Amino acid sequence: MPRRYGADGTRLWNGKTPEEFTEADAYRFMVETEAVLQRKELMDDPAQPAPASGKEEIYLRKKDDVLLTPEQISAEERRWLFDAPIAELAEVKGVSIDEAVKMRTDAVLQEAVVPITVSVRPIEPQGKLIGFASVNFGGVVIDDFKVVDGKNGIFLGAPSKPDPASRTGYRATVRIPDRTTQERINAAGVEAYHAAVEQLVARAQAVRPAPIKEQMAQAAREAGKENAARTAPAKKKEARDDR
Repeated sequence: MPRRYGADGTRLWNGKTPEEFTEADAYRFMVETEAVLQRKELMDDPAQPAPASGKEEIYLRKKDDVLLTPEQISAEERRWLFDAPIAELAEVKGVSIDEAVKMRTDAVLQEAVVPITVSVRPIEPQGKLIGFASVNFGGVVIDDFKVVDGKNGIFLGAPSKPDPASRTGYRATVRIPDRTTQERINAAGVEAYHAAVEQLVARAQAVRPAPIKEQMAQAAREAGKENAARTAPAKKKEARDDR
């Protein structure tokens, strides 16, 4: 634990005198000092409720001194964790500024939802293999995922390379230890696969020639429209000329 007083009785902060402060120390000292002053102002103001006396308190109170509901306590916990000044979070949790920063960073990372998009190239089925996919995971693109039609439906298998030492003869080059992330990748892969197949079918139908009967019927319809568009006098003139 850092010394609180120097050899000459001087009050120390984190074991240092002001002359020994780094830029980071000075910043942290100002933040903590501001928090203490704000706390003092609240305590001196009779119109304000007394803040929680350090650490987390089960019996948080509102201005009217009524116990908060569990939902309100949860909301206040969330405010401390995500929105309150770091010094306030450190004071409430009874931890150092560094520990409070880590708490907030961990919470933000845990809540962050990394966007996942998948593009698929269907192939002629080779056993259970029905395509290949590229996964864009938060801006990082990973190629060579395998689109597999398994007994429980379509899923994306991780890229792999030959490895004689492994039991299967292959070794995955990408690991996804988080089951939730794997489920998100699978869901995006299924959607991308069906969309790619639909595009291939539509493209094939667009370039495929129509059957001969359909072509003849279309030609007859167009001839009928052209004949109906001709004026009656023109038709009479053609009749006279034919005599």
